[in-house]
Amino acid sequence: MKIIFTSCVRYEAFKEQPEWAQILDQNPDYLFLLGDNIYMDYGIAPFSHEPIGCPENYSVQEFKSIMTKKYNNQFTLVPEFKNLVEKMKLKNGFFAIWDDHDFAWDNAKGATVSPEKKKISQELFHKYLNCSTNLPYTYYHVDTPFARVIFIDNRTDSEEKGKDAQLLSNEQFEFIENKLQHDLKYTILCGGLTLTEGHENWTNYPSQLKKLCEMIAKQNNVIFLCGDIHKNKFIKPKKIENLNITTPVQIISSGMQVNYLGLGIPHDDKHNWCMLELKEDNIQVSFYNKHGHQKKKSEKATMFLNSYL
Repeated sequence: MKIIFTSCVRYEAFKEQPEWAQILDQNPDYLFLLGDNIYMDYGIAPFSHEPIGCPENYSVQEFKSIMTKKYNNQFTLVPEFKNLVEKMKLKNGFFAIWDDHDFAWDNAKGATVSPEKKKISQELFHKYLNCSTNLPYTYYHVDTPFARVIFIDNRTDSEEKGKDAQLLSNEQFEFIENKLQHDLKYTILCGGLTLTEGHENWTNYPSQLKKLCEMIAKQNNVIFLCGDIHKNKFIKPKKIENLNITTPVQIISSGMQVNYLGLGIPHDDKHNWCMLELKEDNIQVSFYNKHGHQKKKSEKATMFLNSYL
């Protein structure tokens, strides 16, 4: 069973996106898009015409119009992407979540986004991605032949970071705890944010990270897939002493169609994605970037996973 996942797609930087055809060539069973599937803002003025934070100042109508156009551009004007998504939907293999840039704006927290803009964002996510099995929510789960997959919404109910600040609602935690109970071999959790990497992650919400990891610790064979940081990265379990927890394995694939620093030069281009193959008796991880297969990184991740799980 092949799962291909990636995140961070900015049409404005890459109107031509041939990498989606490379993914289709792998004949995946599932495609997971893990947030920032469009970019409402990016970069800094005067180098960007939509600098970070600008959607916060949009009227409700402007916000809706601009977000609709961005979704329409990505989902209708990129033939390789459109073809891949259509084929994956036909086999019930297309699933996604959002992160900050497609929820509202850079580092957006649900607690500070107006209800009107949140409603627009949710409606457009469901219109274009059309994958949640738990409507009207954007957190949900699906069962595959080898794994239960739980998709996490780390934006809608999030507050500004802090020791006891909220990242997920109590209702979502109850949902996750319930869905962790199953008989499939693996559990895969998918989040926009990483648990420990980058400047914006779960460690900024220590009580929430502790709660999640304590739930996960009761299960075997748990893998956390995530995006956000514009890198392919494999993170072994980390023991966080002050919280008395150990994080699960994290596999990060981020930066499918972005300029890492927004410079708009080829050296800065990112085209990252990852394939996770689950079999009866082993797992294989294959990282890809703009230069092709990242062989050494993939082999190290695969070797560790098969010895750890």
